[in-house]
Amino acid sequence: MSSTCPRCGLDRENLLHAMQDCPKAKVMLVHGGLNNNLLEGCYDQCVDWLEAVACTLDKKAFSDFITVLWNIWNSRNNKVFRDAEEEATVTWDRVAMLSRDFQIFNLMEKSMIPKPILEKAWKKPEQGVVKINFDASPIGRKLSFGLLARDHCGEECSHGMG
Repeated sequence: MSSTCPRCGLDRENLLHAMQDCPKAKVMLVHGGLNNNLLEGCYDQCVDWLEAVACTLDKKAFSDFITVLWNIWNSRNNKVFRDAEEEATVTWDRVAMLSRDFQIFNLMEKSMIPKPILEKAWKKPEQGVVKINFDASPIGRKLSFGLLARDHCGEECSHGMG
């Protein structure tokens, strides 16, 4: 297998070239508005470039950037395995659509699908068993706690606060 980039044929392909240096990838990144300093910087390894990008972008922009990289890699694979090349704008439109469609799963955004409401209710213990609920909360250098014990009838046995 040749080590020449299948998209541009200009350079030896490695991960950094495939994601940043290849003119086809660069067009997609520029179309997405990536800072020129991050495109023209000198990086020895892809991980160094990704670290620089992560330090520059906020969480939402970095999340979108990763989606762009995934699509750049997918575009590269389409060229290698199907000999199909697409315009940067087509790839970018796909990125935008994916970002919108999959924000349901994006931890950066509020979920579009509400979580199911679970009914939580106290259940009586079996006869002869006492159920104890305990909670504590630190406040500065102090600790407050509470205790509630109930028997099988739901009657309060004891409680405390400290």
